[in-house]
Amino acid sequence: MNEPHPKNPQKTEKSRLDYLWVAIFCVDLQPMKEKLFISLLACILGMTAAYPQARIILPDSSQITTNPDSLDLLPRQAPEDHEPGLQPDRQAGQASHLDHLLHDHGAEADSLRRLARMTIWKIDARTGNRLPAVSDTLLHNYQQSVLPDGQSVAMGFLAPLGSPAFSKIFTDRPETEQFIFNNAYYLYLKDPEKVLFVNTRVPYSRLSYNRSAPKQTREERFEARMTSNFGKKLNVGLDVDLINTRGYYNSQAVKHNNFSLFGSYLSDRIEAHAFMNLGSVTNAENGGITNEQFITHPDSIQQSFTSTGIPVKFTNTWNSLRNNRFFLSGRYNLGYVETPADSLHKGRGLFVPVASIGVSSQFTQQHRRFLSYDTAFVSVEGVEMQRIDQFYANRFYEGAVDDSIRFTSMKNSVSLSLREGFKDWVKFGLTAFLEHDLRNYSMRDSVGPGMIRHRESAVTVGGVLNKQQGDNLLFNIRADLGLLGANLGEFRAMGDVETGFDIAGRRTTLSAQAYVKNLKPKYLEENYYSKYFRWNHDFGDIRRVYVGGKLYIPFTNTTLSAGVENLQNFIYYNKDKQIAQESGNIQLLTARIEQNLRLGIFNWDNQVVYQTSSNQEVIPVPTLSVYSNMYLKTKIVNELTLQLGVDAHYHTKYFAPGYEPALLQFYNQREKEIGEYPIATAYANMHLKQTRFYIMYYNVASQFLNPKEYFSLPGYPVNPPVFRLGVSVNLHN
Repeated sequence: MNEPHPKNPQKTEKSRLDYLWVAIFCVDLQPMKEKLFISLLACILGMTAAYPQARIILPDSSQITTNPDSLDLLPRQAPEDHEPGLQPDRQAGQASHLDHLLHDHGAEADSLRRLARMTIWKIDARTGNRLPAVSDTLLHNYQQSVLPDGQSVAMGFLAPLGSPAFSKIFTDRPETEQFIFNNAYYLYLKDPEKVLFVNTRVPYSRLSYNRSAPKQTREERFEARMTSNFGKKLNVGLDVDLINTRGYYNSQAVKHNNFSLFGSYLSDRIEAHAFMNLGSVTNAENGGITNEQFITHPDSIQQSFTSTGIPVKFTNTWNSLRNNRFFLSGRYNLGYVETPADSLHKGRGLFVPVASIGVSSQFTQQHRRFLSYDTAFVSVEGVEMQRIDQFYANRFYEGAVDDSIRFTSMKNSVSLSLREGFKDWVKFGLTAFLEHDLRNYSMRDSVGPGMIRHRESAVTVGGVLNKQQGDNLLFNIRADLGLLGANLGEFRAMGDVETGFDIAGRRTTLSAQAYVKNLKPKYLEENYYSKYFRWNHDFGDIRRVYVGGKLYIPFTNTTLSAGVENLQNFIYYNKDKQIAQESGNIQLLTARIEQNLRLGIFNWDNQVVYQTSSNQEVIPVPTLSVYSNMYLKTKIVNELTLQLGVDAHYHTKYFAPGYEPALLQFYNQREKEIGEYPIATAYANMHLKQTRFYIMYYNVASQFLNPKEYFSLPGYPVNPPVFRLGVSVNLHN
């Protein structure tokens, strides 16, 4: 690498100008709100002040690997220099893909990518186990990663960035949370099991800014990460995630504010992790457009209009959500010091952990409010009512709608672990844990005065049996059982196993996943009070059984996977927007193929998902969902990597779920089929040393196809054709 000499003042000044260039570039795109720039300037000026020799590392192009991770451009760390408790990286192409179970518990489905200057992992909040993870700085298809569409082969969402969303691929959906309103924002919420903990030899920052034009309807997202080690053991970091969307349709503004602090302390004996997140979401609700012909047949409208002029059901209505999370875990390792027999290493004994004792605490504070000032009186069949009331069959109190609910959870757990590999004959790790969860609910009584309060506790015992070392067989088996309280009798048993073998020097992997779950209904699924909806139910336990497998074939770059699930007592929201339970059995079959083709600089990546549900009224899914990406990828003057192409998301028609703002839930409507229309983008995605940037034209297919049916959900079209651009810079000091 070409590193400036520390005594060269001209090169030092140039490195400072690199930071100013990044700041000016982002600012020139378009000013955001004051707090965005305060966060941006604080990251830049703070790093510059603390590290006067700060610069952007520009790796030699000869060191660029085939891995599309920009951090992976740095040289790899020597195998013998590794973090305690995490295993050194395997050979290229031998990554572990125990993705099903790891996804359920917040871990990335990949082996640990070891870098010369950085190690990354996630944590199991119950046991304190560190799980290998990869960085979130992918180069390939960066432009898709910033869109709601890009989070699954087929997504349902309201159009604006940051709005409620769900995956139309059933197996991609997360398990329902205790605070059920969080599920609609699962793409954006932060929790301890999602955070990427870091141990870095040099301070690291990442700044990302994405936006769309024009000014009146702009969508913006600013993300920043700044982390640094204080010695070899202590790391502290800050994450900022701000979304500000004005919306391309009336009354659809969205605002997210997420500020997170995280840190870790790692030594031979002690491992500690801390995480704090202060988050809020405000989502303006319009109930959907009133006439789809404004989208499908705009020429039939005898007047000129823009997307913001399309009539919507209601205005001056909001859903707001607050999420505050505080997490602390510690683990004490028991072991011995192994002294090398080699005299050259005398005195440099290696600590070998044999077992560990862990404790963790997590406090969650959440609040949801549904509020409307759309209170102008209208006459409906001779009855005077507020404008928003006309869209609901029931009204359990008079006056403006103002529903609120608060939830807190205090979890404490203890764990005992036997560590894998401390002796050659110890081929697996074993962990047992005991958890207590104290939950409190408080919501407005929609019939009487005051608040309705509920308190419950749950005691859970469980264990993990896993093998994460080696190449021929890996597995991860986890089980937990509710012993006392609200989750008495709740049970989960989940397992993944992976094996691999080499054919002509190429690694072929085969994996299988399975789980059996007996889940208790959540309190808010059985008890809820609001102006428009009120219920008290005594639902039965939800039973889910799944088995599936995956095969990766390196010679054709093909991944095949299939799985079948049986569900009994499934809880859903029916066509009347009421919560219901289906007592019968429902079978769901999912098959997926991922096929990537390459010929020179020409690339064609495809994902095809086939789904069939034995009861489409309870679990509606599209039969076929496709994501196709055709592009040219090449290097320009050995410095700039260019990816130029067109991609599209498509699925067959089906009765896609509708969205109910008053519940902040998706329900199974049976009036309108959605699908058979591509949501396509034309894009240029580029990488210059440690900088990623892109420009795209979103929803380009609507410029050529008629009728225009670019709906994601009934009444909710995606954004009209619009230019988007973004930049992300990694700074290593």
